[in-house]
Amino acid sequence: MQKIVGDVEIVPRVIPVGPRGWQARIDVVFRDAAGQSICGSRPVPPCCTFGSPREALDAARLYGQRLLREWGRDAAAADGHAAR
Repeated sequence: MQKIVGDVEIVPRVIPVGPRGWQARIDVVFRDAAGQSICGSRPVPPCCTFGSPREALDAARLYGQRLLREWGRDAAAADGHAAR
């Protein structure tokens, strides 16, 4: 297994859906030490429509925080460190 070193940025997004709905999404950007980047976007599960942009943005932020925690915990476990 090869270790990848870099920075991860998670950006919450809100996309209008239909006349009154809003979808929560996150954009994930990974930048390696050489400065190259990989990016992607995904909807916040369970891909529901929110009634206001504020609700959708809150859902995207919470989901992004959860992803970062899980990635950190998985990375620590892969390095042999105990995750707390």
